[in-house]
Amino acid sequence: MSFIGRKERVGEEGLISSRANERLRLIAVLALIVAVWAGFAWVISENINTRRAERLLDREMDLAVSAASTIDASVGVALARVRSVPKVLANETAVVAALRSQGHGVQATSLPLAEFRKILLANADLRELEKRLSAMTVELGVDQIWVMNAAGDSIASGGFPVDASATGVNYVDREYFQMAKSGRIGRQSAVGRTTGVMGVFYSAAVFDGGRFLGVVTVKVEATRLAHMVANKNAFITDENGVVIIAGDPAYYMKVMPGSKVERLSSKEKENRYKRSEFKSITIAPADFGSTPLIRLAGSDAVVSLEGRDTPMLMASSASQADFLSIWLFRDVSELWRIRSDGIWVFVLIFLAGSSALSSIVLILNFLRRSRLYQLEIAKANAELSKLNEELQIQARYDALTACANRRHFFSELEGELKRAARSGSSCCLAVLDIDHFKAVNDAYGHALGDEVLKSFAQRVKGSLRSSDLLGRIGGEEFALLMPETVLSGAHELCERVRTTIEQSTVCVAQHEVRFTVSIGVAHWRGEGDTVEAILARADMAMYDAKHEGRNRVCSERQDKTGR
Repeated sequence: MSFIGRKERVGEEGLISSRANERLRLIAVLALIVAVWAGFAWVISENINTRRAERLLDREMDLAVSAASTIDASVGVALARVRSVPKVLANETAVVAALRSQGHGVQATSLPLAEFRKILLANADLRELEKRLSAMTVELGVDQIWVMNAAGDSIASGGFPVDASATGVNYVDREYFQMAKSGRIGRQSAVGRTTGVMGVFYSAAVFDGGRFLGVVTVKVEATRLAHMVANKNAFITDENGVVIIAGDPAYYMKVMPGSKVERLSSKEKENRYKRSEFKSITIAPADFGSTPLIRLAGSDAVVSLEGRDTPMLMASSASQADFLSIWLFRDVSELWRIRSDGIWVFVLIFLAGSSALSSIVLILNFLRRSRLYQLEIAKANAELSKLNEELQIQARYDALTACANRRHFFSELEGELKRAARSGSSCCLAVLDIDHFKAVNDAYGHALGDEVLKSFAQRVKGSLRSSDLLGRIGGEEFALLMPETVLSGAHELCERVRTTIEQSTVCVAQHEVRFTVSIGVAHWRGEGDTVEAILARADMAMYDAKHEGRNRVCSERQDKTGR
């Protein structure tokens, strides 16, 4: 008893150990599945959040471009109006007369500025011109206007403060003067030589009989355009990349990274901007760190902008604002919220997946058991479908000849006559009867007779069109439906069938049997002509073929109306 008891205890301990090992294996498998799912959940959450970020950036970029374009359009319209002013003034009679008095070959004055200015202001015509220019600044919406002779000396000016007059100052080194002298519309952004105020300059040359007399220049101070850039994250740069208008004053007179101004000499910078050193605006790719948005970190559009603590979306426009460029930065700090949401998205996906995995474990056994039943049901359904198909074929086709059986043939014939009645098309029916078939059965037996029937049906089908239908309506009697066919065409087709049968031979058990067919053809006579009527006429025509010696095709007899 003690020995048996020890064996039972050993068996129970082995069973317990086996179950424990199974539980450990199950736990290990579940841990592996959960770990793999955690990886998938992270990838899925990263993709979701990246798509959210991409949609956000697409939307915000559209808004940023739209805002930049609005500023661009406003500045462009304002400058377009100003750009036309010097060209108009260049044709002013007083301007031309004043410059004509200077001469086209005048040399730059060597007199001190104060002395030269005193001489100019002593000229009554030039004083009158200065008054006219001052009035024009108000009328034309510009800040200053001045007229320079061929040597670049300003001989009259308007709109300047008293202590910063341009009269007597030489501007021959200004880019806008040289452009106008070459026959182009001069343009330039610079700090005013006498006012020290940043502005945009436009100029036009004055000619007299093809001779260059001088240049008329107008200036719009940057402050006049500042109201168009109310956004603190927007600014306008000139062709050298220098910020001349900014919604945030902190960016004023700073430069975009890699700008053209960095290639100018110190003298050129001093002459144009009255400074030789410029600070560059720090713009760098936004750093998202190791986050679900890591793929967006390299985007040139998402940047870190100097003076801003959030990622910014950079857009620019330079289509209408002449030689100026509009830069606009849009706050996309919502990216940080998407980043933080990514953790919760991951947690939700992970928990949902883990719950699903637990459910899967519980239903695996059920699925395993039900699979066999499903396979058996599928097999039974397949067999049933196959049986149904076979039954449908048997219900519609003759088992021996594979032609349409009598019921199916007449159903198709009735449908074709209805279709012909609707469309007004033609239709013909032929009745085919194998000549002396009873003699074949009597002489060679029914087995060979069956071979004759099969051979007959096969050869007739080989002579038909895809739209024609052959049916067996009696022992050796067949019918042929020929849609969309007139009587002459049906007669020709049946003649081809007759010839084919006449030239055919059936060989069974060393017996060669030749046979012929008699065919009667009838055509549908229009609405009111029934299946029974057309069949009767075709049958009568077939009997005519029999009476006339067999192996021939006869068409239906015509009635008194010619039908």
